[in-house]
Amino acid sequence: MRSSRVLLINILVTFSFYVSSFVALGNGFPTIDSGGDEVVQWFTKHGANARIYAWTAAFFSLGLSIFAGQVSAVLPKPHCFIFLAGVLGFALTAQVQAWFWAGLAYHPEGLDPVTARALFSITSYWGPLVNGSTTAMAVAIAALGFGRSSIIPNWLKWLSIVFFAEQAVETVTVFGSTGFIAPGGTMNVYLGGIIGFLWIAGVVRWAMPLVDEAAIEAG
Repeated sequence: MRSSRVLLINILVTFSFYVSSFVALGNGFPTIDSGGDEVVQWFTKHGANARIYAWTAAFFSLGLSIFAGQVSAVLPKPHCFIFLAGVLGFALTAQVQAWFWAGLAYHPEGLDPVTARALFSITSYWGPLVNGSTTAMAVAIAALGFGRSSIIPNWLKWLSIVFFAEQAVETVTVFGSTGFIAPGGTMNVYLGGIIGFLWIAGVVRWAMPLVDEAAIEAG
């Protein structure tokens, strides 16, 4: 199988795990607005959903790591290192968040509501903090579109700039408490997620012929 096909299939499967994670949670899962009693009640009733969510995070992180390895291999230095660090930071953040969800789902009926609320709040802050990794991903690609040695198309440069700007603005969710800019809320999960996957799709489209060329050169 050609390397470009592996890259494409991998990112499609990775995206499916991202979507599946939210499907697994269903409606009414806790948010940063939820009280301790609500958190305990939800995890008591929906522990299996939380564990499935955590399970999907493992494969989501695997897919991101494969994506990082294939794309970084066709980037020049130091861009490849910045990109790789950004994607792996994203993958690790997803894993850490999943640890907390799975941990809260283990014997939740014995949890003190105050403790449960504090632990769940930690998971909510993955949103604004993962932006440090996603901005690194974006800037590594965007920088390739400037100067005489530009190696990416203009559309990918501007898509990377938009993604970087949106992710940088998203860091304000660390100061939010409710609504659109709440940590782990709509801005982080849905707006950032949609723009992020559009950007990843653009990177994959650009990188596909390059990973094939690299595979041929490697013999």
